[in-house]
Amino acid sequence: MATTIETSSLETFRLEAQQLMQNRRNQNSDETAVAAEEETSSSVMAGQDRVTLNSRILEAGLYKADMTLNVTSKDSFELLRSLVIDTFQEQGIATKIAVGDETIDLQSLTPEEAQGLISEDGYFGVDQTSQRIVDFAISMAGNDPTRFEAILAGFEDGFAEAEKAFGGTLPDISYQTRDAVLGKLNDWLESFEQ
Repeated sequence: MATTIETSSLETFRLEAQQLMQNRRNQNSDETAVAAEEETSSSVMAGQDRVTLNSRILEAGLYKADMTLNVTSKDSFELLRSLVIDTFQEQGIATKIAVGDETIDLQSLTPEEAQGLISEDGYFGVDQTSQRIVDFAISMAGNDPTRFEAILAGFEDGFAEAEKAFGGTLPDISYQTRDAVLGKLNDWLESFEQ
């Protein structure tokens, strides 16, 4: 059963991410202020003066509208995983996903497993994902090559909607998958012309 994510859900996701990052910044800011206060009091007690010029507090992470994070890859993976899991649970969507003949659980997915899923040979890699899209589109058109323009228009419209929902751009793998889909659809059409 396919579930669509409404634009309002994506906006809610963005707002939740912003709130989490603000909470993290506030927590880090409070910890830094306490550490600076302790350092200042110990310096004053020791009779030392300390001046710091051109110094700034580095924040743990920054959420941007383009959905990139300025945190370590492990932190960003954990943040993204928790946001996805929370969003799924709030919407009543299971956190276990069928991937071919097996099932993965987002709650226990490691960064290495996630990377494997989007690798060249992975279930969500360019080749396998584009093939699933093409197979679905062709079956919806009843394997009728006269419906090629409708298939193409539907695919392009859906891709444009995904771009819009994610702020205008998608990850590179999405564009690679789009190119692979278009190539496979053209190959399918050409098979009827011979």
